[in-house]
Amino acid sequence: MPKLKVVIFKKNNNICGFSVENHTEPIVCAAVSVLAQSAVNAVEALTEVGDKYELEINEENGYLYFLVPSLARGAENQKADLLLKAFELSIRSVEEEYFEYMTVKTQEVSNDDKN
Repeated sequence: MPKLKVVIFKKNNNICGFSVENHTEPIVCAAVSVLAQSAVNAVEALTEVGDKYELEINEENGYLYFLVPSLARGAENQKADLLLKAFELSIRSVEEEYFEYMTVKTQEVSNDDKN
């Protein structure tokens, strides 16, 4: 079974999004899914980002891609950055507990990157 893979996208030390892919142990998938969906919902509801983000989901293969382009371009949005930093902190805690089933990496993005 492949490891669940989380990539945290950063631009100028701001988190501007993340991706999640692959299914693994059910408890790990459930934890990561809840954290990812909560992060997306929080950014949408509690920040000025509104609906100005990219979101792709494929439940069959466990894929979720979330990017806030304004953060990727360096626009000020401290609330969204803080919420996404909370996501990173939480997801890294899950990784510490279930490292055999998942990996978390950080990737610097340019203005036009999409993975």
